[in-house]
Amino acid sequence: MANDKINVLFITHADKKGGAEQSLIHLINYLDTSIYRIHLLSPANASYLGEIRADYTHFPLTLGSIKQKLGLGYIGTIARIRAFVRKHHIHIVHANGWRAPWYAAPLKLVTGSKLIWHHRDHTDQKMFNRVLPRFFDQVICISHFVAGSIQGSNKTVIYNGVDPTSLRGEKRRPFMEDDTLVIGTFGRIVEWKRYHLVIRAMKKLADSGRMNWRLLIVGDASVDGSDDYYDEMVDQVLSWGLEHQIEFSGYSPRPLEVMRECDLTVNFSLNEPFGRVIIESMLAQTPVIVSDSGGAPEIIHRTRGGFIVKDGDVDELYETIRRVYDGLADVEELSRNGYASVLQEFNMNAIARKVEQTYMQLLAPGLQPETAR
Repeated sequence: MANDKINVLFITHADKKGGAEQSLIHLINYLDTSIYRIHLLSPANASYLGEIRADYTHFPLTLGSIKQKLGLGYIGTIARIRAFVRKHHIHIVHANGWRAPWYAAPLKLVTGSKLIWHHRDHTDQKMFNRVLPRFFDQVICISHFVAGSIQGSNKTVIYNGVDPTSLRGEKRRPFMEDDTLVIGTFGRIVEWKRYHLVIRAMKKLADSGRMNWRLLIVGDASVDGSDDYYDEMVDQVLSWGLEHQIEFSGYSPRPLEVMRECDLTVNFSLNEPFGRVIIESMLAQTPVIVSDSGGAPEIIHRTRGGFIVKDGDVDELYETIRRVYDGLADVEELSRNGYASVLQEFNMNAIARKVEQTYMQLLAPGLQPETAR
C-alpha cells in the first residue's frame, strides 16, 4: 500500500439525493485523490452521480430492503460486494446511511478490509444501537446527539460540512426588503420535520396584525410518500386564508440560492440528527431558528448564527419570529457569526481531513481509532 493509493469503497442505497447523499457527495469531492482511489456502490441511475467531481469507479448495484431481501437474495448481494472488494483490493469500506451498513457488516467476517459506518440517523432500535456497531472498526456520527444513541467506544463525532465553493458573493437581499419578512423552510415533506407547527406560528403572526411576510416551504413528499401530510397542510393554509402568503414551492435544485433570498429560515424538526439545511442557510448568510431537539442546537451553540426555541413550542416560535419582524433582533450580527463560523468549522476541506485522519488511524499498525468523548 505504501507505493499505491488507498482504495476506498463507499456504499449507499439511495437513488435520489437527500441530506445523507449530499454529505457523501461533498466528502467524495474533497477527499485527497493523490492518496485515495475512490469506488462507489450505488444504484445504476442514481440522480446525483453527475454532481461527483472526483474520479471514481462506479459499482452499480441496488441494495433492496433488508426485510424483503433477507435470505438468498441478501446472501447473493453480499457475495457480489465481497467479490468486488477482493478484485479491487479495497482497504476501507465506508457505509453511508442506514441501509448500507447492513450490507457492509458481513464483510468483517469475509474480508480483511477496515469497515466504517457513517451514521447519519437517530433511532431507538436496539439492532442499530447495540448490535450493528460491533461489526465496524469505526462509527462516524454526525452529531453528539447521534453518538449518544449507540453503544461502544468505536465511535467519533465528525459534523457534516458545506462546500464553500457552492455559493459565492455577498447576500444581495437587504433585510426585509420592501418591508416584507421572507421566511424559508427546507427539506423533504415528512411529519417529523413539523412544518405544520411553523404554519401555526405564522397564523399567530397574522392574527397579531403583522401581515407583511411570506413563508416558503421548499421540498416535496416524493422520497417519503407523505402525500397525506402535505395535503393536510395545504388544506389548513386554505382554511385560514393564508394561501397568498404561504407558498409550497416544491423541490428546488438550488436551495442555497433560495436561502439567500430569505431573511430567516426555520428548522423545527423533532430529533433532527444534524440539520444540513442549517449550515447551508448560514453559508447563505441567513440566520436560522431551530427547535431545541436533536443535533440542531449543537450547530447554533457553535456558530451563534441563530435562535434556539423550546422543543415543539409554537408560542415561543411565534414570539421569536415576531421579534425579528419587529426589528428587535440583530439579524446582521447573527448572519456574520453564522457565515464566519460555518466557513471555519463546517468547511468540507476541514471535514474531509478529519475523515482521512480516521482512515489513517485504522490503517496504521497498532494505532487504535479515536473514540468519542
